[in-house]
Amino acid sequence: MKSLVLVFTLLFSLSSWARLSDGKVSFAVSGGKILGTVQKGFHFNKEAPASFTMKGAEIAPLVKEEQQLVFALPAKEREAFELGFYVCDDKKTVCEEHKMSFVVESGKLKSATEASAKSAEKSVAPAVMKTSAKVEKNHHGFIVNDLEAAKALALKSRKNLLVDYGAPWCPACVRLETEVFGTKKFQTVAKDYVLVALNADMSANKDFGKKYGIKAIPTVLVLKPDGSELYRSLDFVPADEFAKRIQSVKKNQKSNEELEKLATAGDKGAMLGLADQARNALDYEKAVKWYVAAGTDSDRYAMSEMGLWSDKAESEKKETEYIAVLKKWSETRPKTFTAVTAANDWGSYLQKNKKELPAELKEKLTANLDFLKKLAASKSETVKWVAAWDVSAMAPAERAEVLSMWMTAADLLNNKEEFALAKDELKKEMATMKLSEKRPGEVMAVLYYFRTAEMPAEEESWLLKLLKEDSNSYVPYMKLASYYIRQKSFEKALPQAEKAVELGADMRLYNLKTLAEIHKELKHKDEAKKTIEVALADPEIKTDRYKGLLKSLEEMKKAL
Repeated sequence: MKSLVLVFTLLFSLSSWARLSDGKVSFAVSGGKILGTVQKGFHFNKEAPASFTMKGAEIAPLVKEEQQLVFALPAKEREAFELGFYVCDDKKTVCEEHKMSFVVESGKLKSATEASAKSAEKSVAPAVMKTSAKVEKNHHGFIVNDLEAAKALALKSRKNLLVDYGAPWCPACVRLETEVFGTKKFQTVAKDYVLVALNADMSANKDFGKKYGIKAIPTVLVLKPDGSELYRSLDFVPADEFAKRIQSVKKNQKSNEELEKLATAGDKGAMLGLADQARNALDYEKAVKWYVAAGTDSDRYAMSEMGLWSDKAESEKKETEYIAVLKKWSETRPKTFTAVTAANDWGSYLQKNKKELPAELKEKLTANLDFLKKLAASKSETVKWVAAWDVSAMAPAERAEVLSMWMTAADLLNNKEEFALAKDELKKEMATMKLSEKRPGEVMAVLYYFRTAEMPAEEESWLLKLLKEDSNSYVPYMKLASYYIRQKSFEKALPQAEKAVELGADMRLYNLKTLAEIHKELKHKDEAKKTIEVALADPEIKTDRYKGLLKSLEEMKKAL
């Protein structure tokens, strides 16, 4: 970033602290954005930093021109935020930094100071003023994006922390929020914890993710007040099972370090505990080590070993070893979810690499295809079969998953008749699946099966229902934009992507890339360039997390 030299003028006197550029800028809500304009004779400094800051998260402007600054409108009203920017006079004798605090009330921009004063006038002031900031909690009692406040409360109350690390675009995260955290069973168990929800996409929370090696969401951690990890859960877990797991943590207060000592001494329970914790952290190497030591052939061990060698096949070219592992698990406990998955993965890997399927694999796929066809005929048996796979919950899509596995096996065998039959059954299943926009996570989780069954109208219909249910969230706009891009309907995708950028502070950089791609497809070359420049001007784009995105944006810019 270029350094900025501030030039002070003689108008700056000891008796009057007014500056030349004071009062020359105005901001207002316009078209769903915060629009800043500057008076004649002055301009915004395009080379200097400009940002929107709320709760420690700093976001670059959507547009930064000499005569205009445009920021995304915050999703929630009555939350104070600060706009920072530099204003220069056209004669270039002065360039001054400005910081202005606002809130949005009833769709209008108000000074944060003025809003606070009016709020105080309306309320009945207590005799004693509070000296600490109020901790924000969501409707399930989780402290929101304030780990330090949660730690302080945990120490004071002598309770452990339960940390929900997720994001609003993640289907499984939303399922935990809407289907677990509000239930009586969870709330009964959770009363003994200090609950805290951290948005994984917020800058202020990224250090937490790094510290605990979180590679996937939703991750739920139980921590001692000193930060020692007692438990880790990955993915959506139904309320009853989730409550049982959290209840068991109360009885077992052993940290990972303590479990390591016990496991090294030969305690199988400790070995399995460490293996499960490592698997939930996607540390497959460590997970496999402890599963092997414990002498188990569980589904969790199988999926960990397949995950480990899948990674090695990509990064270390360990193709032979990966195929050997897939073959092993395709033969272990035949006709189980793991065995069928291993055979399909084996075939898919060879197909992707344009290699011939061996005769033994074709034989396994044929047997699996017949088995899946019979299994899918009974909804109840299908549900039981999937539930026996102790890795991830799939309700209400158990039968949809089985039909999808049947389609994969048929495709690998180039059996068009069986593929069409399975696809037709999947269409019927999806058409009768009982979904509701009141359970948005569940809807988002099954969109994949609508795509697999090639039911675009139904997928669009559910996305529009989600949008109607929560039009203040960037998530449905982001997902609709992606849907329309897949359908090559770029004109329809454009307003959805623009709205996602406007509302989605946390995913703004990714949404800007999507918006730039849409402009490119629509031959809006200048708009695409401008959108890319906005993304590249954001300081966060230089962080490790966005390495891939940065490279992609730079390549797109060069191509334009």
